[in-house]
Amino acid sequence: MPSVLVAIFYAIFAGIMNGSFALPTKYSQPWRFENIWFGYALFGFLILPWVTLFLLDPRVITIYHLMPTYTLFIILLGGVSFGIGQACFARALEIIGFGLGFVINIGLGTGLGFLLPLVILHPEQILSPIGLATLIGTVFIIIGLLLSFKAGQQRDTALQLLSKTSSKAQYHAGVLLSIIAGLSSAGQNFTFALTGNMQQIALASGIHSLASAIIIWPVFLLCSFIAYGGYMLYSQAKNNSFKLYIQPGSGRNWIFACIMGLLWYVPLVFYSKSSLLIGKLGPIVVWPLFMVLIILASNFWGWRHKEWEHCQPSIKRKALIAIMALIVAVMVLAYSATLSLG
Repeated sequence: MPSVLVAIFYAIFAGIMNGSFALPTKYSQPWRFENIWFGYALFGFLILPWVTLFLLDPRVITIYHLMPTYTLFIILLGGVSFGIGQACFARALEIIGFGLGFVINIGLGTGLGFLLPLVILHPEQILSPIGLATLIGTVFIIIGLLLSFKAGQQRDTALQLLSKTSSKAQYHAGVLLSIIAGLSSAGQNFTFALTGNMQQIALASGIHSLASAIIIWPVFLLCSFIAYGGYMLYSQAKNNSFKLYIQPGSGRNWIFACIMGLLWYVPLVFYSKSSLLIGKLGPIVVWPLFMVLIILASNFWGWRHKEWEHCQPSIKRKALIAIMALIVAVMVLAYSATLSLG
């Protein structure tokens, strides 16, 4: 039981951190969208994963030589897909804001990210107590997401963001980009679940337990960076924004980019460790708990930055009810995690 409680704490802590990772984008002037998001990926996708892994246990490189070809293919496919989705997500946040962007992206990522491993890899667990508890928690997530989505639509209508055809098209584009990002987030967890054998190989070889937990991410994120970084470099060339890296204030923005990378990658480490503590059902049990905490944290920042300030009380109430449903989901999912050792 203590290991499960530690796993729950890791998942909650990771979700709160990840839900805050995009906050520095609000203070990154004079950098453009593509500058700050490229800098973040440089740290979060490339530097931090490899540095962390080799600091924990440099012997881990020997495990990559043992990686089956099909596992490498899964990581490559999942990584590139995730990179495309993250580029879409970054753009969506610029269009529809923190709260709604995170809700759509993380909502889809939560549902599919947990259901795919459950239905495909562990169908025998669907009607078990842990499977049913996780399903109930996910239902509360869906309720919260639907209410959040509706409240977000009403908020934007109230702010007259949908009053013009161009604004309406932009809004729908933001929603579509968030959906693509959500699908790629689900693919991220499914890739993690499919490649769990790499963790076991590393542990059996005497590799540090935390290094074993995160072993797929450096390769996965390297593949992600190829797609994601390529798009951001293209945007910089198109908008002639490379020069912004040497403008006054750039030193501060590089610090912001590093903070974003830390707030994004460190939670992935904690999620991986939490999943390893739970066992084979880790990607099923921990993932939705991790995701719903991301939603709650991002909603907190959305409210903190007054994204809902000018809404009618009825719209605010709907958004708050959605948050309450998500809090209930956290409690149910935490309970389902305790059943994993039952």
